[in-house]
Amino acid sequence: MGGLDQPFSVNRMVVKNRILRSATMENMADSEGRVTSGLMKLYFDLSVGGAGLIITGAAGVELSGRVWTNQLAAWDDGCIDGLESLAKVIHKWGEGCKCAVQLHHGGVSGYGYSYGGKQAKFSLDDAPSELIRKTIASFGEAALRVKKAGFDAVAVHGAHGYLISQFMSPVTNHRTDGWGGSPENRARFALGVVQSIRGSVGKDMPILWKMNCDDYHEGGQGVGEYARVARGLVEAGVDLIELSGGLKDQIKLRARLAKEAGDHEAYFRPAAQPFRDAIGGKALAMTGGMKSLPAMEALLNQGVDFVGMCRPLISEPDLPRRLLSSPDKRKAKCTSCNKCLLRIAREPVKCVEFDEFERMIRNL
Repeated sequence: MGGLDQPFSVNRMVVKNRILRSATMENMADSEGRVTSGLMKLYFDLSVGGAGLIITGAAGVELSGRVWTNQLAAWDDGCIDGLESLAKVIHKWGEGCKCAVQLHHGGVSGYGYSYGGKQAKFSLDDAPSELIRKTIASFGEAALRVKKAGFDAVAVHGAHGYLISQFMSPVTNHRTDGWGGSPENRARFALGVVQSIRGSVGKDMPILWKMNCDDYHEGGQGVGEYARVARGLVEAGVDLIELSGGLKDQIKLRARLAKEAGDHEAYFRPAAQPFRDAIGGKALAMTGGMKSLPAMEALLNQGVDFVGMCRPLISEPDLPRRLLSSPDKRKAKCTSCNKCLLRIAREPVKCVEFDEFERMIRNL
């Protein structure tokens, strides 16, 4: 099986297999960001589905930084009980599955996967240093809540044109002070977030970091620049780097990358070796496009430690169990139609293409 079914250790956390459920916005919390029965059911299905590591959808570290109306909260202590319930569901029914909450701030509106969601209230170019430091501290405070809730790790959304990604990219960061200008200054916010989280959760709790390998945007950063950032992140205390990419117009970008990848499936495969070289023995994950066992195994053979999946697990939450523990090795049924991505701006996530009710009303 190319090692896909083999355990792997991240810091002190042993993950039972190499399939990572990449953070996927659910838009299923209540209006205050609290856990609902719908979220509990979603994570029950994922936990029994066989993934080794489950990362929740983006949880806001500040109320003013949320993008989706029903986004999960990590911004106050009132969220801890609900998050604890999610962790208990995953641990009870996941047969050793590990779990993390992904921390998020939307930053400047109009980037990422927002597609008409709420307007996050942050002006990157005009924010005073005091506000920037306060926001950095909010990541550490949110991480402590995640730890109190009983999760195994804390994850950070540093990709896709949200706040951390906006600080890193010259496309969105036009500052000329210590928070912008040079690549080192643009990475200062991210490194501050790592230090804030590590100071809150201690040395033993793994920190997982999703980041762009390429902005895929004119004037943006590419693989070489981001690999250097990744090196700095792991030196600061990050235990796993998860590669993704893109600042804006994500649906168009992913359609293009899927076509370019072809049978290899993995959108960001060319970035594997540069990042492997940059982060040494730290864990490396890659998300984007993987749907078949041969493609996943090829990625592991290239030095990637975890295969991240998002959309295939929306339509088939039991896909990992099917691929790893049953005779049925067919590739995922997900067609990358991206209808789920258009939906999450205002509605709960679901697979639109294979939803029986959606099919029925389309045929009226």
